[in-house]
Amino acid sequence: MREGIVESLSSLIDVRYLLLYKVFILGLALSFFTGVYVLGALFRRPVSLSKASVTIKIALAGFFLLLLATVFRFAPPLADALGKVASFLVAVCAANLVAYAAVDLYLHRRKRGEVPSIQRELVTLFVYVVFAVSYLRVVLRIDVATILTTTTILTAALAFAMQATIANVLSGFYIQNDPDLKAGTWIALRDRNIEGEVVNVGFRHTTLRTVDRHKVLVPNHYIMQNVVVALGNPREEEYGAVNLKVHLGFEQPPERIRRILLPIVLHQEGIARHPPPSVWVTGYQESSVEYNIKFFLEDPGTALETKGKVFDRIWYAMAREGISFPYPHREIVEKIPLQPFVFDAEAILRIIRGTEIFSALDAGEAQTLAGKAHVKVFGPGEIVVRENEPGDSLFLVGRGSLHASVGGARVGDLGKGDVFGEMSLLTGEPRRATVAAAG
Repeated sequence: MREGIVESLSSLIDVRYLLLYKVFILGLALSFFTGVYVLGALFRRPVSLSKASVTIKIALAGFFLLLLATVFRFAPPLADALGKVASFLVAVCAANLVAYAAVDLYLHRRKRGEVPSIQRELVTLFVYVVFAVSYLRVVLRIDVATILTTTTILTAALAFAMQATIANVLSGFYIQNDPDLKAGTWIALRDRNIEGEVVNVGFRHTTLRTVDRHKVLVPNHYIMQNVVVALGNPREEEYGAVNLKVHLGFEQPPERIRRILLPIVLHQEGIARHPPPSVWVTGYQESSVEYNIKFFLEDPGTALETKGKVFDRIWYAMAREGISFPYPHREIVEKIPLQPFVFDAEAILRIIRGTEIFSALDAGEAQTLAGKAHVKVFGPGEIVVRENEPGDSLFLVGRGSLHASVGGARVGDLGKGDVFGEMSLLTGEPRRATVAAAG
């Protein structure tokens, strides 16, 4: 009988000890997260008010269930069920408390206020898993190893179905530990035309903020499997280079252009002093000299703004120096074909006046005829008129000599000042002879 009394007393002590333990955890969580909620609301601290609010509600619910379990202690099945639910709420409050202390206090202080989401999520997940396993083992008396053994096939099927998710998670670990991809680094995915600042690395994706303040979510495995260009990290004074092309005329010596352009980038806000900017000739174009202005941005997010300001100052600097920007142009040369034998109006008029057939013309008529005459040139052996062919013109020889033939027989020669073909012009009859240039 004495042993029974001792055993009952020991059980009562264990129950009271467990009850006090649960009350202590719920009270600690309630007071702690109440303080967090109040401080966050008053001072607008960057804390998760929703998590604090949920934990407060869970703690109050835990107190209520413990009270009900105590009231119904004479009904063991109901009291036991209420106690298990209350124990679950106690475990949740304890997990939230430990996770908050590990992430929002310890890691937040160690990382100087910037805790990567993948670390936050991993630590939080680990804490919840530990408390879940403890709850199953201690409260529900369930062997976790048995559950894992019986669900091996299901686990393998889930792993096969979640290959992409697993790849993203593993890639997230590599990205998180890569110093060239840490938060604040600007990267570019050239094949996707994406450029932005790494602001967060999560389980599934990496978040980039572009110059347009858009957030782009890039799957982690995509970053690991493709070419990524690191443009620099302003927080670590790692600056990326920018190259601007400017075209100026050939008439200005390159040294003078350098003296004008260098001060512009040296004194422009947002451009790093080290490495120093540079200006070089990179080629000769069709109508200009190409200059490359190379400088390093302190913040890649201001690339468009800084480039615009540099171009503005270049324009004003060139205007002050009286240097214009060349534009593509071509020189058009009008080519007038030259006659191999030049006869001006005076020369033709002299030939007409020296010809007997035109001797009856007065000065005005001779001048009009000279203005309407056409000069034709024939090479050696070329036929001017052919025998028996119709004709409506006459010819006046101005230079050279010709041969006349009838029926293939040569009948005479013609020279400067001679006239032929007048009969066809006056009567309309066919040509009586063939006339060809001598040679």
